[in-house]
Amino acid sequence: YEMLRSLVGSEMCIRDRYQRRVRGTSLRFIVPPILSPVHYSLFSMEKPSTTKLPSERAMKKQILKDGYTRTKRNFEILTMISFVVLFLGAFINLIRHFTQHSVWLLLTGFSSAMIFADFCSGLVHWYADTWGSLETPILGTFIRSFREHHIDPVAICHHDVIETNADNCFTTLIPLFFMSVKEINTNFDYFYLCFWVFTCVFVSFTNQFHKWSHTYKPPFWVQCLQDWGIILSRKHHSIHHLNPFDCNYCITNGWMNFPLQKIGFWRKIESVITLTTGYIPRENDIQWTYTPGTIKTK
Repeated sequence: YEMLRSLVGSEMCIRDRYQRRVRGTSLRFIVPPILSPVHYSLFSMEKPSTTKLPSERAMKKQILKDGYTRTKRNFEILTMISFVVLFLGAFINLIRHFTQHSVWLLLTGFSSAMIFADFCSGLVHWYADTWGSLETPILGTFIRSFREHHIDPVAICHHDVIETNADNCFTTLIPLFFMSVKEINTNFDYFYLCFWVFTCVFVSFTNQFHKWSHTYKPPFWVQCLQDWGIILSRKHHSIHHLNPFDCNYCITNGWMNFPLQKIGFWRKIESVITLTTGYIPRENDIQWTYTPGTIKTK
């Protein structure tokens, strides 16, 4: 700071230079009367430091990004093909047994599926954020995307439709197979079919809704669905991204977040698991998201 002052002559000269630099641009901020080292960050001027926080964070982001392998990509492509085939089979089965008297069964199955899918999204999201690591057998590659998302929340906006939705679609393959061959003999059978087909639809699109909640300007019709509360909104989901990422896990539409938070659902389950196993919630996630110097300790 003193070196900068000596180069330009005075604090007033510093202010004049910054004012000339930003005049005519869309930037809107007030140049402080005294440019302390803290203020340098407002002007994208890094304060000299012995720590290397940006490079450490960048290194973590790169490690997690590199975890997306060609093998994982091929598996996702196969998953998406299987999903399309099985979904068409289940949907045809649903349409084939549709009658004018089954409209109420269709609507009831649709609405209840939205609630159940939101709860399922919260359960999976809570598990992947709270437990396990990249080294966890089988699930490690799945958990990797959750660690990456907390390190780099906007990375999901650059994922294509396959990388965004394949993991979710994979979880629906078995239910879709059974729904595509299910025989319908009663009203309950048809409701059961509707419920699971729509549950699979909402589960498979959950991460797409999640992606749109991070998108700066999603399509207009998506913004309408977000504003109406039909799918996850940016405002609602932003609460989850406050460290330590321990609330608002439901990301299909977010309807279940309030009641689950109200009864302390997640904390109670974590307490039971910690009591019986000794595992610490979010221990691995904290290792990835914690940056030295950002959390004050006594």
